[in-house]
Amino acid sequence: MSTRQPEMFSRSILVVAHPDDEILWFSSIVDKVDEVLFCFSDYPPLPSLGNGREKALAAHPLDNVSSLEIGESGAFNAADWNNPAPSPWGMAITRGKRTRQRYQENYHTLEKRLGEKLRGYRNVFTHNPWGEYGHEEHVQVYRAVDTLRRRHAFRLWFSNYAGNRSARLMFSYLSGFHDDYVTLPANPALAESIAAIYKRHDCWTWYDDYRWFNEECFANDGAIGGRDTGFGHLFPVNMLKTDFPGQPQSSARSAVSAIRKTGYNLYRALRRI
Repeated sequence: MSTRQPEMFSRSILVVAHPDDEILWFSSIVDKVDEVLFCFSDYPPLPSLGNGREKALAAHPLDNVSSLEIGESGAFNAADWNNPAPSPWGMAITRGKRTRQRYQENYHTLEKRLGEKLRGYRNVFTHNPWGEYGHEEHVQVYRAVDTLRRRHAFRLWFSNYAGNRSARLMFSYLSGFHDDYVTLPANPALAESIAAIYKRHDCWTWYDDYRWFNEECFANDGAIGGRDTGFGHLFPVNMLKTDFPGQPQSSARSAVSAIRKTGYNLYRALRRI
């Protein structure tokens, strides 16, 4: 592992969907890559969110952060996670015609802007194909980066987070006996210090009492989706349990109950900005 680390961080960039994703799923590498790039910023129905993110990024302790400043599509929870279906734009959006249109438009914007931004990088870290715990915009960012990987020939690395909501989609990608991954220690101290900035500017979108895993794994995307053996070891997974309306074995009542128990804001938890 030690011999591979310098190589995987050579001319490297981390591409994430939203501010706070960089410390939730990538705390072990966020201060090791050459650049951290955020894709989405504003969410039109809630202008204060974009304002908070702008202030938080201005106060970000890392000096290698930048943003494409694309407005969110609002596609969270708009796919059918009971029967998840990938699409050329990320996920098949089954709820809301206008949401589906914005989601598709954002994909084309992402592909164009990332195509310019990622030129010349050797290693690109980003979300995994199932969107960690199951976020449509995370999947979309992966899809755009993967398209560009085939065009620009950089090495793509993705995270090992998953959840009960996204497990079915995850297993459709992983076929067994693939072990090309690197394990690194998470950095909860750095993550918590940056999370405090997001909370201070009211743009933290995850659980307030979240505790980071000890380690994170990053899979080399070129080793995924090869021969389908059906069985065998895959790679370590940091498994999360969430409860959003519309996900498998979930209901609005149980979601509200869970939100109240954690003291969470209903709006944030329902749409996971």
